[in-house]
Amino acid sequence: MLREVADNVSYLEVLSRFQFPKDAVLFVSSDIGIFAKNMQKHGERFDANAFIDSLQQLVPEGTLIIPGYTDNLVDGDTFDPSKTKPNVGALPNKTMRRKDFIRTKDPLHSVFVWGKDKEELIQREDESTFGPNSMFAYLHEKDAFFLFIDIHIQACFTYIHYVEEVQRVNYRRFYDYDITYVDRGEALKRKVRFYSKKLGVISDIMDLHAVFEKDGDYDTILYRGSKIDVLKSKLVFDKASTCITHGPVLYRFSMNKWAKDFVKRHILRKKGIL
Repeated sequence: MLREVADNVSYLEVLSRFQFPKDAVLFVSSDIGIFAKNMQKHGERFDANAFIDSLQQLVPEGTLIIPGYTDNLVDGDTFDPSKTKPNVGALPNKTMRRKDFIRTKDPLHSVFVWGKDKEELIQREDESTFGPNSMFAYLHEKDAFFLFIDIHIQACFTYIHYVEEVQRVNYRRFYDYDITYVDRGEALKRKVRFYSKKLGVISDIMDLHAVFEKDGDYDTILYRGSKIDVLKSKLVFDKASTCITHGPVLYRFSMNKWAKDFVKRHILRKKGIL
C-alpha cells in the first residue's frame, strides 16, 4: 500500500498513520539525518528525543527496538554495553543516552529495547549472533514490524543474515571471535559465532526488494520528501527463504573484493594493522 501524507502534518504524528497494533513489536532502521533535513525544509525543527517518544506511542503496550550494532568488532575486541557506541547511525546513539531503554548483551548485534518484552530480550543469549535464541529469532517468532525511515533495505537489513544462517547458505560460514564483554565493570571473555560472508561475497538483496515491490508487500508513506516503509518479519523470512532455495540469489561474488578481503583478513590483521 502506498500513501502520501500532507506536508502540514507534524513529523511527530505521521507514523501513526500506519496504525500498528498497540502490543506490536516494532524494529526501527533509519537514516535520521535525511529525515531531519526534510523536516527542517518544511519549517519544523527535528527533535530526536521527541521523535523517539512518538515511536513509543505507536506501540504503547508493545516493544520498541532500535539497533545498537557494533558489528565492526573483531576477534580480541571489547564490548561494553554502557560505553561502546553503535556504528549504525544517529538515532541509536541518541537512544543510548536515554534511561528508558536497555541494551541487550550481544557484542555484535545488540539492540536498545523499550516496552513489554525488554526483560525477555535482555535474558536471551546465543553463542551465534544469528542463532535460534538470538534477537533475530525473537523478531521472527513475534512477526515483528520492520520500519525503515529514509533508508533502503539493501543498506540495513541485517535480519536477512539470520534467514541465511537458518537456511545454512553456502556463501557464508561461521567465524569464531573471542570478545571481552564488560558486565557492570567486570571483564568477561565471551565466544561469539558470526555467520559471515566468505571472501569475495557481497550481500545483494535488490532482487528480493523487487519481489516485495511486485507483490505489494511494502506499506509505504511518502511525506515531505521522505520515504517510510514497513515489512513484516515472517513474510520476509518466507520470501527470503524461497529466494535462497529457488532464486533469485541474495548475493554476488567479486574477485576484486576477494583480493581485498584476503589482504585484510590474512595479512593486515596478522600484522596488527586492523
